[in-house]
Amino acid sequence: MIGQIRKIGAFLLVVLLIGSIIGCGKKEKVEVKKRKVPSFILVPKSVGLPYWAEVERGMNDAAKELGVKAIFNGPPEAISSGQISIIEGAISRGIDGIGVSPNEPGALEGIIGRATERGIPVVTFDSDAPKSLRFSYIGTDNYEAGKVLGKKVVKIVGEKGKIAVLTGGLGARNLNRRIEGLKEVISSYPGIKIVTLQANNDDESLALSQAEAILQSHPDLSAFVGINAAAAPGAARALRTVNKKGTVKIVGFDTVPMTREFIRGGYIQGTVGQRPYLMGYVSIKVLYDIYMNERMKIPEEINTIDPNIDTGIIFVTAENIDKYFPKN
Repeated sequence: MIGQIRKIGAFLLVVLLIGSIIGCGKKEKVEVKKRKVPSFILVPKSVGLPYWAEVERGMNDAAKELGVKAIFNGPPEAISSGQISIIEGAISRGIDGIGVSPNEPGALEGIIGRATERGIPVVTFDSDAPKSLRFSYIGTDNYEAGKVLGKKVVKIVGEKGKIAVLTGGLGARNLNRRIEGLKEVISSYPGIKIVTLQANNDDESLALSQAEAILQSHPDLSAFVGINAAAAPGAARALRTVNKKGTVKIVGFDTVPMTREFIRGGYIQGTVGQRPYLMGYVSIKVLYDIYMNERMKIPEEINTIDPNIDTGIIFVTAENIDKYFPKN
């Protein structure tokens, strides 16, 4: 990833040098642009979750470093219509760049296209819309992360058992790619059966009630597999209620505070950790580079902005949690 960021930085230097050599006649335009404080917006799937708070923190740090204005605004619930409404408002206000984590890739393609046609660059973070006109996706390689999740499930559960998969939204591409990676791995283990797949819409309370119902209908369940941030802590709360800590395993996704607490308490055996802070930080850096380079006017043949910037993953367990998240 560092190499990719350097690549973007190098691109900025090249364009500035080209401008200094052949753009002398546009001096007044450059000075006006430098005096303007650009503004960017990042639109998460929803607001209120600790995961998105980390993205916002990264965004704010990058904005402070660059001296730009950055806005973090998402719908109260993980629905595409709410995201579209926010983006439409940002376009009408003349925003200089947009980052979005699409709830449903297809639903966001139109608004991303309209922004691009208006000369406003768009990047995706956390979740991608690869068929849209976005410039870069910044986040986890979700298919590969799903395969890592699958391998950890096999290691923790064994080669035989019943598992329940809890996800966020059924239309979210990033979550579905994780499920695809998970299924590819466990397909090699016919003794492992997925007994149910349920969507909680990033609502931990809903994940809790779903997990409680699953425990009743599948008393021989071996494990819950969480695909989104709300799933693992919701399942852990259900296990705590029925006093089944360790009897039913939990392997989750994301490292929100409640997940870390349940790992330390022995309810969750491990979780795939993303780097949401970097998603917010790098999104603003990339949008700023596009803005400063006037990316919308640069010929495609010299475009070096990487279409996929992988922010990486970790796998957190009780054995290494203090390394990644010290108690103090």
